[in-house]
Amino acid sequence: MCISKLSDGLYKIRWREGGRQRSLRVHGCRELAKKILRKKLSLRDENRHLDIKKEVNYQMSELIDQYWLHFGRKKISADREKSIVEGIRSELGRMFVREVDGYAVQRWYENLTGKRGLADNTAARHFNVMRHMMQKASTIWSKQTGIDKNPASLIEVNRPDDSRERFLSEDELCRLKIALDEKVFRKGSKDFNQTYLRMRLIVLIALSTGMRSGEIHQLYWSDVMYSAGLIKVRLKLKKGRERYVPMTSQLAEEIRQYPKSIGENRVFPPKGGVASRRQRLDGSFSEMLDRAKISDFRFHDLRHTFASWYMMNGGDLYELAKILGHANIKMTERYAKLGQSHIAKTVKVASQIWNLMKGAQEENNKEGGEYAA
Repeated sequence: MCISKLSDGLYKIRWREGGRQRSLRVHGCRELAKKILRKKLSLRDENRHLDIKKEVNYQMSELIDQYWLHFGRKKISADREKSIVEGIRSELGRMFVREVDGYAVQRWYENLTGKRGLADNTAARHFNVMRHMMQKASTIWSKQTGIDKNPASLIEVNRPDDSRERFLSEDELCRLKIALDEKVFRKGSKDFNQTYLRMRLIVLIALSTGMRSGEIHQLYWSDVMYSAGLIKVRLKLKKGRERYVPMTSQLAEEIRQYPKSIGENRVFPPKGGVASRRQRLDGSFSEMLDRAKISDFRFHDLRHTFASWYMMNGGDLYELAKILGHANIKMTERYAKLGQSHIAKTVKVASQIWNLMKGAQEENNKEGGEYAA
């Protein structure tokens, strides 16, 4: 703490409060400056500065540890989320939670797309973690953190357009199936190429059921209900409701033929071992798309393909919402314009996709390189 004379009749007082250096200009004599400084220090020491409640000195680093223990590490995307929370720690970890206001969150978010150069959709995922963490800090942990409002709720995030409607045409479906079958065996032998065999079944499941990548990678052999013609999705809906997707006879046969890993209960065990939780298709999927001459396409568009073909063949919008696991029918309405009447059953629609690919495969088999479909 100190008092500095700036000019005749003008002094500057400085003191430390709440982990920060604070200052104030005082017009008058030095004695008045001393009196005001003593008052500020007295209020600080009594934890009554400006008549507000006692400040809680709970650091962001402590909040991050608590959030990770109770929420972050339990998520399917834990590996990815770990890097996100550590990024928050490196930038805001030394601050007290009560100091992380809307401005601090805004500055952190702007650094994601500015200084760090992240894409809008990636930055939005980072922000979702921040918002979830600060929501817990302002509700169930409010007494520990000293805040009762979520500062992230004040921030507007530039979210990418999620109304993408890219799906495979009939010709593209045929080309994709041919490309999938051609890479099943290692070149010049009858030995399975395990990487492509795995990717092939994952793609066929996504195409036939509309399941997400994360849901497929979480499949257990016990989830495949052959007699009922269903697959149980392990990632449950809100309120613990279970979800099932249809399984055609063709897909059931593909899954039966897929080799089981010894001692593994999961259909697609993590490549990195038990400790690895994050699973995704690698560059082989992009290579497969190149072989099939399919552009502007990503794995999630296989889900759009299933939904689009479902509606184009008279599927029911509300049934589609249940199959896709949409919590809100508005998420499904993007496919409504593709529907004509509510007459087709889900398995019938998925079977049609298979029939299209079967025709392509038969054509390919005439040239050799057959794999059972």
